[in-house]
Amino acid sequence: MTFLTTLTDAAPSCAGAKAAALACLQQAGLPVPDSAVIPVDVADSDLPGAAGQLLAWAERRAPYGLIARSSAPGEDSVTSSFAGLYDSVITPCTPGQVLAALRQVRASVRAPVVAEYAAARGLSPDDDLAVLVQPVLRPVVAGVLAAQVTGGRCVRWRIEAVRGLAEQLVSGAQTGEIHCGRGAAIESVACSAQPFIHLPGTTQELDLPPGEWITVPAAGTGPARAKVAGSGPGVMHLRTPAEWAGVPVLTPHQREELLDLAARAAQALGLEQIDMEWAVAPEGPMVLQGRPLTQPIRETTRPEPPTGGWAGLAAVAGIATGPTVHLGPDPAPEGAVLICGALGPEAAAALLRGPAAVVSTTGGPLSHTAIIARELGIPCVTNVPEAADIAAGMVIEVDGTAGTVRPAPSVPAPRQEDGPVSYRDAAVLTTRISDACTDDGRAATLLLHDPDCADLGVLVRAVTTASDTTGLLGILLPDGPPRSSVLLPEHPGLELRTAGGLALLWPRPAGDLPRRVVALDADDRVIFERPLHTTRSGS
Repeated sequence: MTFLTTLTDAAPSCAGAKAAALACLQQAGLPVPDSAVIPVDVADSDLPGAAGQLLAWAERRAPYGLIARSSAPGEDSVTSSFAGLYDSVITPCTPGQVLAALRQVRASVRAPVVAEYAAARGLSPDDDLAVLVQPVLRPVVAGVLAAQVTGGRCVRWRIEAVRGLAEQLVSGAQTGEIHCGRGAAIESVACSAQPFIHLPGTTQELDLPPGEWITVPAAGTGPARAKVAGSGPGVMHLRTPAEWAGVPVLTPHQREELLDLAARAAQALGLEQIDMEWAVAPEGPMVLQGRPLTQPIRETTRPEPPTGGWAGLAAVAGIATGPTVHLGPDPAPEGAVLICGALGPEAAAALLRGPAAVVSTTGGPLSHTAIIARELGIPCVTNVPEAADIAAGMVIEVDGTAGTVRPAPSVPAPRQEDGPVSYRDAAVLTTRISDACTDDGRAATLLLHDPDCADLGVLVRAVTTASDTTGLLGILLPDGPPRSSVLLPEHPGLELRTAGGLALLWPRPAGDLPRRVVALDADDRVIFERPLHTTRSGS
């Protein structure tokens, strides 16, 4: 029995979306690595047989091993990428290791984070997936390209590139060299230090101890000698040669070739926006993956740090505020600002639990989890190394539009004055993105209840009085709901609601809660924002 198929026969129903897209690109004449596919309908019990056939197929194709990648029917769609949520495994060409890699990729379809992401996107998770297997390339440079394509050319684009394999880049462990432009014009090139290069190795190379030297490929400057720092499964970790310091990772000629490939790939796949993984091998550029770009990428440069704050790379637009929590084994509370290192699968899982924003110490806007954050509409700033030292629990403001992070001002207590209470007498929280329910576009105006200064019953009666002239009014309970329902004043126009780590007395006529609340000071300046819903479908 044959357990493998080729890209020529890779239909989405049996080979999954990733393999089917590469098959389309191969048929259009684009350079795609030679690939084999274990179809969806091959049973897990038949994987040992598939591994044996793969070893025979790879005998003269894979001197540096194989990479087994997911190809699920539902991934890489126009709205939902599942970016980085399934496993990819680099493996040497030995029977036990190849079989283990196939089993690991297959099992990732049942990972909890996959089901959580599918639910957040309103989808049913796939029951099974195909496995796309390719020889591991030994690239000069590799990375990701995101582009808007019109009339057969990239009109707005962003490229992130690293030397060697792109695994560090897409995982968020490494910030790549960033090229942005419109059409043929280069708007900016941002360099990034890359202390280590990851390259696949032969069996003999992988056995080299740290401190040994090896020749690494390069374009333009010729090969160089690099010192071995260590090795992982199938991959050597090399120290970047000193003579490459200050030398651009991506040459202008390579950039032009990649933009041409992206335009051709988008045309072949019928896309106006494309997300393309690529590698430049010694023999030329190759397309490793082509899929729809689920959310547009903004061209951005690193801003100046705000006073008392920090600057990074804007990855997801929006402003959010909350207490910080560092990524760890315990779930982050909903409404907190998540601080993490590499934006790996652990961070992706945490994003699905409703953080207000995410700040990473490394990585760039095209890393897998930054893609997930954009799909969920969670403000995100990457490459803020100082974030590792921000104290847990500190309230910060994350501006994913500008790429800045700063300590947030505290929400002021209401002023104490004689006379009737109006919405100007307290911090005002409102929404600016929900359907208008009042004349000024707010879903509702919320008065801040300060338990040290005002009785809740008094504030409820004030809401009743003011609502005739001010519109829909509710109350924010910063200390949470009263522990006893007896202490909660009854009012037919208000109901207790909790979301995003906040407790609200929400006006019933306003209907569903907005997606976030925004605090304004007396001059209508935004001083605080908090998302209310875990599930998001946009920014």
